[in-house]
Amino acid sequence: MTVTAPGRPVVVGVDGSENARAAAHLAAEEARRRHAPLELVSALPRAFLGTVTRAPEPAFSAAHQNVSEVLRSVAAEVTEAVGGGTVTSSVVEGAPADVLREASAYAQLVVLGSRGVGGVAGLVTGSTASAVVPTADCPVLVVPDDTTAAVSERRSVVVGVEGRPGDEEVLAFAFEEAATRGTDLIAVHAWRDVVLETPYQSISPLIDWTSVQQEEERVLAEAIAGWRDKVPDVPVREVVVRDKTARGLIAAALTAELLVIGHRRRNRLATLGSTTHGVLHRATCPLAVVPISARTAG
Repeated sequence: MTVTAPGRPVVVGVDGSENARAAAHLAAEEARRRHAPLELVSALPRAFLGTVTRAPEPAFSAAHQNVSEVLRSVAAEVTEAVGGGTVTSSVVEGAPADVLREASAYAQLVVLGSRGVGGVAGLVTGSTASAVVPTADCPVLVVPDDTTAAVSERRSVVVGVEGRPGDEEVLAFAFEEAATRGTDLIAVHAWRDVVLETPYQSISPLIDWTSVQQEEERVLAEAIAGWRDKVPDVPVREVVVRDKTARGLIAAALTAELLVIGHRRRNRLATLGSTTHGVLHRATCPLAVVPISARTAG
């Protein structure tokens, strides 16, 4: 089983921040596991500090030189981690989100940090991650700020399972990651019956919540049944939790090495849904967001 695309690179956004350097190291590990080339990219907008005023050529050239030096430094750090694979770097003129979005059209994975240095030379900022994740054509791996939580010996890949069309694409990515990392997979299905829980609080004691829970357990079991057979070497644990999806996933992934979720483009603006937004900004482990194609989104 493989969901990787030989020859297509792993692309990582780089700026001068420590978070971006951590993203580059994680991207190098992904490239090694996937036997893929690694491409380091830094965006350099012409506009001054987000305004419409274009930087004079001397100032732009100096900024370009500074960014190039950062790229060379990061490339030297991660070359060994790639394990003999190709490492290239480039400075691309344009807005950070646009540069990474365009890279997602030819990459098999885009990696970026959740925080960056900001400013003209800054590629990875919270707003950039929020803009790239819902519009990327390939999976996006977001590396959290390492000051949000300190966890020793992270393990397990956690995947969110909705029990809807589109789960297959997300599960394919999650099982592949668990298999190549040599770890187990925790499949999490979070549910809430808003209709019963909110307007009808008074009848809640009359509801057979055990039966409802059992039905949700069936939904999860059926969603992953085929994958247990396809990838028998990956141990799978099933978790069904009565909670908001984002909160349930974040809790389950507190000590995980990777959290995988899917994202459906709900409209032409491709904005973040509430679950993706909540997980993106609160997850304490690396987060992979897999785009769900329109034909399977349901």
